[in-house]
Amino acid sequence: MYWFTIFWNEVIVIAGLFVLSMDTVEGQPVEELLDLVAEEKRTRLRRFHRREDLLRGLWAELLLRSLIIEEVRLPNAEIVFEFGPNGKPRLSGADHFHFNISHSGNWVACIVDNQPVGVDVEQIQAYDEALTRSLFAEEEYRYITESDDPESRQFRFYQIWTAKESYIKAIGTGLSLPLHSFSLITPEGVEGVKRIQDEDWLLQSYPLDPAYSLMSCSKSARTWESLQRMQPQAIINRVRSVPS
Repeated sequence: MYWFTIFWNEVIVIAGLFVLSMDTVEGQPVEELLDLVAEEKRTRLRRFHRREDLLRGLWAELLLRSLIIEEVRLPNAEIVFEFGPNGKPRLSGADHFHFNISHSGNWVACIVDNQPVGVDVEQIQAYDEALTRSLFAEEEYRYITESDDPESRQFRFYQIWTAKESYIKAIGTGLSLPLHSFSLITPEGVEGVKRIQDEDWLLQSYPLDPAYSLMSCSKSARTWESLQRMQPQAIINRVRSVPS
């Protein structure tokens, strides 16, 4: 993995992309772990009707908190999140610490950097091709439909979808910026450095799982050549620890 460091309040912050498989969290004490997150977050998680949604949301929060504890040296009890105009969370008091989380199906992903970043993971499944024209820019629609192979069209759809999601998450607009209002297709395809709204962004996918599409969006030209796969017990130990 490609690593770099910055200094924030004399603390070294390490950037990277981290993933957790939900297959590894079986048997963990959910009620005890809920006590490790803020009361507001705990209340929202308990509103989920499906247990799997609660678990993904809980472990995404725990993964993020473990990274903040490890990299910013901030105790779990002192972690406070603020929210931007469109709901994008940020760590209170840490202007140079940026993060984003995503989860789908069996995977949770978290990316951190000293500049705005976004990440999106999606389980690849059947999609309505009729929606492609309305969801995406014309060039993207042509890129998907020019393939005669259904699996290739499906792959391209999710590649573009996760790229766009990671971008709008990085800039913090959410879907207030319509997905069809900008195109990510260049002669090189979907990945690589893209000029979007007068800024350069790097889009990169990762071989996480054949059944999933994972894409990151970062402000700089840094890349992560591999993912760091996290283990649940290591996450729990960090969140329960007191940084030295």
